[in-house]
Amino acid sequence: MSFYSKFSDQDLIESYNNQIDYQGKATQELLEEITSRTTLENFQAIIENQKGILNERNRIIREIHQHYFNKSSKEESLSLLKSDLLSRQEIRILVEEKYSHIHQNVENLNVDSDTLLKSFVGIMIAPFVSSIIIFILIFSINALIAFHFFLLIPAYIINYFVIRRITKKTRDNLAVFIATFIATVLNLIFFILLIN
Repeated sequence: MSFYSKFSDQDLIESYNNQIDYQGKATQELLEEITSRTTLENFQAIIENQKGILNERNRIIREIHQHYFNKSSKEESLSLLKSDLLSRQEIRILVEEKYSHIHQNVENLNVDSDTLLKSFVGIMIAPFVSSIIIFILIFSINALIAFHFFLLIPAYIINYFVIRRITKKTRDNLAVFIATFIATVLNLIFFILLIN
């Protein structure tokens, strides 16, 4: 019984591809397992077919991105996409997923007045929340009574999560990133004032 006997066909394909990529050839044990299931030519044909399908999916995804940024609707995009390898249902699923994903990313990056207002509110709230949490930790542990700059790291993380919760946008958004930085600077000021 070989090491590869319990591998699924997909696991065999991945092992074969990894060995070809990193060693330049497959081990004899892997080749024996492949030939016990099918011929090497059939196995390589399956690999080429999978690569073709992956390349086709990537081509379709690139076209979906173009249609989205050209302001085409999902239906227009779907009607313009053609493939010999992917079914209409697979293309429809790709269009739905990618339009949703791109829309979320675009919305997340959008800096509008609402995001600015919520970021400002976050700047007012986050430093107090993170400072209170860190002060509670300092006094409960008693070992960190003297302020250390490494405490700004958890302060930054807490500030980010508070501001993210308020704005509902990630740090990829410029306003959220700047607000988190400002809130952390305010933490530094609080810590310095506390020490003095």
